[in-house]
Amino acid sequence: MKLISRLLLLSFFALTVFTYILPVEATSTNQESTQTQQDEIIVNGTKINSYPIIINDCTLVPARDVCKNLGFTISWDSDEQTATINSKNMQSTVKIGQDLYTAQSTIALGMTAPISLGSGPLLINDKLYIPAELFRILQGNNPESLIYNNHQILLNTIE
Repeated sequence: MKLISRLLLLSFFALTVFTYILPVEATSTNQESTQTQQDEIIVNGTKINSYPIIINDCTLVPARDVCKNLGFTISWDSDEQTATINSKNMQSTVKIGQDLYTAQSTIALGMTAPISLGSGPLLINDKLYIPAELFRILQGNNPESLIYNNHQILLNTIE
C-alpha cells in the first residue's frame, strides 16, 4: 500500500513539474517566431511620424496628421468631444467613443447611411485617432484612396 501511495505521489509530482515546464518552453519558442513589424502610414507618398493603432481589426490613424497631408481640414469641439473633417466634397463629424460614422456631401444634398467601422474615435495623449477607412468614405469610396500593402497604410488624395 505504501508503494502504491509513493508511486501515485511521485506521478503527481512529475505531472505537476511538466505542466509548468513545457508551456514555458513552448512560449519562449513562439515569441521568437511571432515578432511583428510596425505598420507605417504613408500619405500621398510621404511617411508621417506617427503609427496606427489596431483595435478589433480596425486600423486607427492620427486624424490631424493624416488630414494635414491629404489637404483636408479638421476642427475640434472640446465641449462636445467631436471633430469635423472636411475633404474637397465631403464632411464627417465624429464623436469620441462612438462607432457610428456618416459623411455628408458639401456640394449637393445627400449623406451616407450610418456605418460602424469597428471602433469609435479615440483620444490618446491629446491625439485623435480615427479609423483609416473613414478617409476612403470621405473620398467617395475610391479604392485608390486607402490601400493596405505589406505593413504600409497608403492614403492618397483623389482629385
